[in-house]
Amino acid sequence: MRETTTPGLRIKTRQAVTESLADTALELFDTAGFDQVTVADIVAAAGISQRSFFRYFSNKEDVVFGDRIPSAEEVRDELLRHLDGNHVWDALRATFRTAALQMDADGGRWKRATRVICHTPGLRARYLEKHLAWSDALVPEIASRIDPKAPGTELMAQTMLNTSLSCFDVALMRWSDGSADLSLVALVDEVFGFVQFPHA
Repeated sequence: MRETTTPGLRIKTRQAVTESLADTALELFDTAGFDQVTVADIVAAAGISQRSFFRYFSNKEDVVFGDRIPSAEEVRDELLRHLDGNHVWDALRATFRTAALQMDADGGRWKRATRVICHTPGLRARYLEKHLAWSDALVPEIASRIDPKAPGTELMAQTMLNTSLSCFDVALMRWSDGSADLSLVALVDEVFGFVQFPHA
């Protein structure tokens, strides 16, 4: 019986085309501004038809986000991996450190996407919506690891999570603008190191 390899090859080809098209679009967004670039501009630069573009992406926003931003469930699962035997703040730092390692491995693409998101209000708002979803999933997990007898447990959990998100954003923006000659992992370690939480 003949071994069938076509589906696997088709998936690899689709991924390669998707990444190439995304790189072309991100370069245009980063240079000219997201709102100034049209789908027509992207397909002209990529040498494809608009019909082909929409086979890979629903709209311009999907080019920037794609599956880059993890879901709330994925972030929660990563946090849970680090919570056992660790203080909550250390677990949060380890969670974002894992994300930073993955982003460092594809630094050029991630830096460009981050700059586009940060400089485009509509994309920034969509990114912050992701944070809200993460909050709903992570705050109960964090609160359950804080001393239940301590006053304001849920408030402390929310404060810790929001602080960790802010720390990651500071590191991410500094890394993406190229003003720091450090890896994102190193910046995450540095920024998170500025903060301490008692009883956590």
